Amino acid sequence: MPAEERPAPTAAELYLRRLAESGVDYLFANAGTDFPPIIEALVKAAEEGTRVPQTFAIPHENLAVAMAYGHAMVSGRAQAVMLHVNVGTANAICGLLNAARERIPILLAAGRTPFSESGHEGSRSLYIHWGQEMFDQGSMLREIVKWDYELRLPDQIEPALDRALALARSEPKGPVYLTLPREVLAAPAPNGARRKPQAAVQAPAPAPAAIAEAAVILAAAEHPVVITSSLGRDPAAVPRLAALAERFAFPVVSHVPRWLCLPSDHPMHLGYDPAPFLAEADAVLVIESDVPWIASRMAPRREAKVIHLSVEPLFSRYPMRSFEADLAIAGSPALALPMLTEALADEEPQMAQRVMARRERLAARRQAQRASLQATFEKVRQARPLHPAFVSRAIDAVKGEDAIVINELGLALEQMSFRKPGTYFASSPAGGLGWGLGAALGAKLAAPERLVIAAVGDGSYMFGNPTPAHYVARAQELPVLFIVFNNAGWAAVRKATEAMYPDGRGRRANRMPLTALEPSPAFEKVVEASGGYGERVEAPEEMAPALERALHAVRVEKRQALLNVACAIPTARLF
Repeated sequence: MPAEERPAPTAAELYLRRLAESGVDYLFANAGTDFPPIIEALVKAAEEGTRVPQTFAIPHENLAVAMAYGHAMVSGRAQAVMLHVNVGTANAICGLLNAARERIPILLAAGRTPFSESGHEGSRSLYIHWGQEMFDQGSMLREIVKWDYELRLPDQIEPALDRALALARSEPKGPVYLTLPREVLAAPAPNGARRKPQAAVQAPAPAPAAIAEAAVILAAAEHPVVITSSLGRDPAAVPRLAALAERFAFPVVSHVPRWLCLPSDHPMHLGYDPAPFLAEADAVLVIESDVPWIASRMAPRREAKVIHLSVEPLFSRYPMRSFEADLAIAGSPALALPMLTEALADEEPQMAQRVMARRERLAARRQAQRASLQATFEKVRQARPLHPAFVSRAIDAVKGEDAIVINELGLALEQMSFRKPGTYFASSPAGGLGWGLGAALGAKLAAPERLVIAAVGDGSYMFGNPTPAHYVARAQELPVLFIVFNNAGWAAVRKATEAMYPDGRGRRANRMPLTALEPSPAFEKVVEASGGYGERVEAPEEMAPALERALHAVRVEKRQALLNVACAIPTARLF
């Protein structure tokens, strides 16, 4: 067709092209009647060889958001999701909450039911177009996202999309929301000069004066402690924390970590419980931790100096968060930690004796921790149902150094070893269940050469929309190993009840309403419906052979696998 006879490109074509130009690799979509201009644009792009994001049809919205989360989590690059008007947005809000609280950049777009009843390309053509209209569709999630906007004109495509991605990628990162009316998507794209993309704000450097003040506090401390949860979000920060902690003998506690913040075998890795350290600490350095301790159970000593370091140390989007802070430093930990190391170096001669004594104390403490963990393992290694500590140790024995492990209420992390940043990820502090399956698929998409293991509880597995997840794994050839820690109940709810009522009726009767998930489904059959390998594990001696068979399916046969492991409810405390 001669160029002068070709139809003018639509705003939908420009939208997809701009996504690709802006570095978005994938569009995870759950389509609806608002998508015809997008679908036409995708077909045209394929015919003409125009670069647009690779698109995936995802049969549930929460799964689509979890996949975008998982990819961005591993790759560091924001990805895009598009859903069907208000109903699709509503289904995605749980996943969006997870992304917001863990500062994951995602562009969530949704159609908007046509606003014109007739007379325009894309006007209402189905009866649902009246019932699906809202006065303010973005109000459903405005508290969650960093920014939301409804496209009004085709010539807003580039500036609106540029602004959305710039805000999502700027620290503190997070999801944004853009609504796309069908009439706008179907309209001709504007002619004229193309815009330059809008740059994101880089992670801020901390104020040198604040770093100097923190160094004075830490240099004078006899019993300092570092508490972190999400420092590993920036992989560059991990070796810098390792160097600081090793040089000055600062014990590091990873409190409910969502990322690997310090290698497990580092001599200053002192576990996951801050309570013993807070009881004696005279200086506390909190790095990228929204909840460094549970105030109703523990707190620093009154005379202790507390420093918070984060790109947003006050966590201003949390309505109530009142942890002590003598000094709050806004800045990237990756930039701040070398500055702090340099500032402390000036005090090193005066600190030498304290550092030496602290190093010896901490070495003995770490050795005692490791002995206690080994004793726990020995105690439960023959238990039936299987204990999570035993299952976690079995996974650790086969995962290797480079595997990506996704943990949603399954693993006993203290029984495992991780040495490299970007190998361990846990669910968001928002607690929206159903994240693990989609996050694992997104992670595999971002790192197809690496083994990806998703460890989830049975409740989390059911929340994760397993039929859509296994369908996507097969359709997109994403061989992930899923391991279900199946205790046939809501262990978190049970443990929370026991913690609140330690001598309560439910604990005495060993019967708690609303916590059982029995009879438990045969989850291993669900994966088989999508061509995967499934197996149930009930005895300790079955665990290692089952892992071997599952890994063969994943690595050699290139298909997904699932182990349905009959587990006991863990007795470990809730964090």
